[in-house]
Amino acid sequence: MATHERRRKLTIEEVNVYWRALKEGHETPNLQRLCNAIRTLDLALSEPDSSLCSRLSVQAWKHERNDCFDFLIASFPGYFLVYAENSTTPLDPEGNWPERGSLEFYPSLVNRRDDACKANLSDIHESLVTRLRWCFAEGRQCTTPEDFAAFNEVVNQHENEEQAAEARELLTRLFESCADEASKLKKIAHRKWWQLQAEEMSCKDRRQRHQLRKQMEQLELLWGPGAAHQFSAI
Repeated sequence: MATHERRRKLTIEEVNVYWRALKEGHETPNLQRLCNAIRTLDLALSEPDSSLCSRLSVQAWKHERNDCFDFLIASFPGYFLVYAENSTTPLDPEGNWPERGSLEFYPSLVNRRDDACKANLSDIHESLVTRLRWCFAEGRQCTTPEDFAAFNEVVNQHENEEQAAEARELLTRLFESCADEASKLKKIAHRKWWQLQAEEMSCKDRRQRHQLRKQMEQLELLWGPGAAHQFSAI
């Protein structure tokens, strides 16, 4: 199971690089990579008690997560469910769109229910929410990329070259900030992995060894498999 999960996820560093490539138009959205990127960021952002994850700049990484979710909805066919705030029951189509709530998106090209991705409505790009509301009002919960043809025009549209340059500068600053943070925490994670490995090898208690192994696997999911030997001397 752990090996399977590692194959399904990108590391924090890989997510950052992939996000920038998407934003700059150097790569087209890939379903598996987008889902993997969202899972990785969800895992990191859901671990506030972790000594490593608690040191992530939450707003910066959440910004990347929101962008990945937007690309997922706009680029692939799927099925969506809408929930009012604090409700676990999806709303019926043709009903009232909630002022606050969340949306689950199930890409058509994946088979597992846990491949669905969820986001607060307030975190989804405004142009996407507008189109989703129209679909919902029409009683339709299946969407295709054609439904969001205006999305790419909106996100890449700038009134003038000065505004475009400012957008590129902001993108670069966010990428570099996250890259620097990920690189530093990766080294710390790899040192921690070696410490856990030493503890596991000397531990006699089976249950405790299992817990140590789980901590090592968590580090591998976010920061790279096997704690990369190039950092063994750090």
